[in-house]
Amino acid sequence: MTMEHGMKEREEQLLDDFLNGSESAFEELVKENRERLYRTVMRIVRNQDDAMDVIQESLLKAYKGAASFRRESCFSTWLTSIAVREAINRVKRDRFRNMLSLSLLAATPSSRCRNPEEGAVLSLLEGRVDAALRSLPAVQRAVFSMKFYEGLKVREIAEVVGSSEGAVKASYFHAVRKLRKSLSGLVSKE
Repeated sequence: MTMEHGMKEREEQLLDDFLNGSESAFEELVKENRERLYRTVMRIVRNQDDAMDVIQESLLKAYKGAASFRRESCFSTWLTSIAVREAINRVKRDRFRNMLSLSLLAATPSSRCRNPEEGAVLSLLEGRVDAALRSLPAVQRAVFSMKFYEGLKVREIAEVVGSSEGAVKASYFHAVRKLRKSLSGLVSKE
């Protein structure tokens, strides 16, 4: 039995338990998916408060809609697709609201550097990368984040965003091209 198959079976059992009245089963499903959801959503919305709001909205939708989940994919994939759609909608709604929260800035690698010069350089780089990511359309940002940061396969991303594998590949290609252009002074073209 593969790890993915075992995970799907565990998720299905927890989902069955939840649908039969066990609140703790849903809590367990949330606990198993919380970190991945946070990383994925955070890379799309780029704001900690918005990420927490999106996750809360997504979990509420999953809670209310669990009985209608068709089980064609893993529960975690379904939950991630809800969160990605919510995050994309949040970005579209709040297009002009792109400030990083102070708590996010405090958690960046530049704040943990050995010397001030290194910290200043890393802070500048982080700012350029963050601005480049924010300049991407929401769907491209989501696809890029899931592939590059989360390591999801194209097939999985297609399930999450609800499009074809070809559309996912095209979105990723365009995102990479735009990021290379935006960061041309920082990265080599190899």
